[in-house]
Amino acid sequence: MSAQPAIERTVVLHVGMHKTASTYIQKRLRKNRGLLRRHGLLMPARRPQDRVLLDALANGRWKPWRRWLNRAETRGCHLLVSHEALSWSLSRTVNLKSQPRGLWLAEKLQAHGWKLKVVGFIRDQESYLNSRYTQLVKRLTVHGDFKSYVTRVMTESTISECDLMTLFGWLVDHVSVETVMIPFGSALDCHGRSIQTRPDPYEQLLAELPLPAKVAKQSRPARSKNQQPGRLGVALARAIGTHLTEQNPKILRKHDKALRAAIETLARQQGWPNQPFDGLDTELRETIRDRYAHSNAEFCRCFWPFVQWDDLFPAQPENVTTAIASDQQQEETRQLTALRDRLIADTVNGG
Repeated sequence: MSAQPAIERTVVLHVGMHKTASTYIQKRLRKNRGLLRRHGLLMPARRPQDRVLLDALANGRWKPWRRWLNRAETRGCHLLVSHEALSWSLSRTVNLKSQPRGLWLAEKLQAHGWKLKVVGFIRDQESYLNSRYTQLVKRLTVHGDFKSYVTRVMTESTISECDLMTLFGWLVDHVSVETVMIPFGSALDCHGRSIQTRPDPYEQLLAELPLPAKVAKQSRPARSKNQQPGRLGVALARAIGTHLTEQNPKILRKHDKALRAAIETLARQQGWPNQPFDGLDTELRETIRDRYAHSNAEFCRCFWPFVQWDDLFPAQPENVTTAIASDQQQEETRQLTALRDRLIADTVNGG
């Protein structure tokens, strides 16, 4: 394939957000990497290569990016980089300067004859925070209760940031960066049109890439294994994380991956994902929605001017769950404590 003219060369960043099927999208992208390459789109073959670019962005290092541009240019391809942490990283500043990393990258690319396109998937903060919490607890990186986690995210700058204008406000006044924001899980598209069948996020992303339409139909399927461990799995992960943080944090650091795998295996064996974790009650839902209402309205004005936030993401009623009797709670606590001790012992002795 002949090299693209300089004005047409594009770096596409799929920036997440977190918990918008990024793992599934990335698995399917990599499964079809050869197909994409044949149609003029190059991407890193392995996630650690994306991480190198992410770290280079954080440190203002151009060389790793230039290396990938050279590869794409040699092959006559556009370049795609997909990492959910980009949504947060691009909004941070370069080496404590005031310039967002996203603008630093856009200017570097433009100076070398490349355009930048940003594609993001946007989720309402209530469901995002619930899903992100289960992920971080499962990873044994968060040990507190859900309400404490939500309060921290809403009041501090964390990697769970979900204020949309904080994440994407840097794009507003820079028309040289093409931007596409896709409502994730909404019954409407960004123009307010009804969606009859829930779209495949991979196909939604491909529709925004410089590819022929037939590539989506030719793509091989993929399945994501990134499943939440359910209410009891979250409780067990919290119990393990809290216990080891207090008693032996060295074991937690050394065996965290093995412990996470053991929790996920046990959760599947016990069928715990069938009873998902949901920490949202009516009061907390309203608190979260009120906190982000102004930013969400501004985001719509800038990126989705034909639709309102509440139309895309209507307020959801509280999920009515069956109350757990005190004796059942005590029995669950006893069983989870026993499972906690068994998993720690088995993992440490086996590792």
